[in-house]
Amino acid sequence: MRVADHQIYQTLLGNLQRSRSQMLEAQEQISSQKKVQRPSDDPRAFGQIVLDKSALSQTDQWVRNIEFGQARVDAADQALGQVQDLITRIRELTIQASSDTTSAQGRTAIAQEVRQLHRQLVHLANTEVAGQAIFAGTKTDVRPFAVTSGDTVAYSGNSETQSIAVSENQTVQILVPGSSIFTGSSTNIFDSVRDLLTALEGNNRTGIEAAIGNLDLATAQISDAQGTIGGLANRLQVTKDGLDTAKLTISRAISENQDADLATAITQLRLQEVAVDAASQAFTRIFDQSLLNYLR
Repeated sequence: MRVADHQIYQTLLGNLQRSRSQMLEAQEQISSQKKVQRPSDDPRAFGQIVLDKSALSQTDQWVRNIEFGQARVDAADQALGQVQDLITRIRELTIQASSDTTSAQGRTAIAQEVRQLHRQLVHLANTEVAGQAIFAGTKTDVRPFAVTSGDTVAYSGNSETQSIAVSENQTVQILVPGSSIFTGSSTNIFDSVRDLLTALEGNNRTGIEAAIGNLDLATAQISDAQGTIGGLANRLQVTKDGLDTAKLTISRAISENQDADLATAITQLRLQEVAVDAASQAFTRIFDQSLLNYLR
C-alpha cells in the first residue's frame, strides 16, 4: 500500500470508528433515555447530578418526617374534637342534675352515663398512631392515662414535646403532651369529672353546680389545645408545600443534566448510520484498489 493510500486508510478507519462510537452512544441514549450515566460522559454534569440526587434524597426524608408528623397531628385533632363533644355532653347532664326537679335517684342515673363518658375520655386520651401514644409526651411507648382507684386517672407520660427535622436547621413540634391538655394549668379534666361523679352519687347539689364551672374551664383548655394543634398542622403543611416545590426544582435540574433529548438522539443515530455506511463503502473501495495494485 502506498503512503498516500495508507494515510487515507487510517483517516477512513478513524472516521469509521468515531462514527460507530457516536452511533453506539446515540443508541445507548435512546435505550436508557439518559445522556449522562457515568463521569466520562460529562464530568461537570455528572458531579452536579450526584449532588442534586443527594439533595433530593434528603428532601424526600424531610417530607417523610412531615407525613409522620401530620398523621399524629391529624389524629390529635380528631381526638380532641371528640373530647370536646364528650365534655359538652357531660356539661348538659350536669346542668340537668343541678335542677331542683332532679331527684337523688335521677342523679345516680346521670352518674352512670357520666362514668361511661369519663371512660371514653380516658380512651381518647390514650389515642395511638401506629402503636405510639400521641398524648404521652415523648414516652410514646406507654399508655399515658389509666384509671387507678375509683374514678381517679393517673398520667404515665411526661411533659416533653416531640419535634421532627424538616430542613437542615429547622424542626417542627408535632405532639402536645397530655399533661398540658388533660391535666393542664387551668384544670385537671379527669379530676373534675371524678369530683362530679362523687357529687352526683352523693346527691350533693353544691358540688354538682361547682362542676359546671370546672367543665367550662375544661372546654376552654381543650379549645386552647385544639388551637395549638391547628397551628402545628398549618405549619407542617406550609413546610411540606415548600419541600414539594424544592423537590420539583431539584428533579428538573437532574432531568436537564441527565435526560437525553430523544429527538436529537434519534437524529444523531440516523446521521451516524449514514456516516458509518459511507465510511465503510469508502474503506472497502480503497482496500480493494490497494489489493488490485498489489496483485498487479
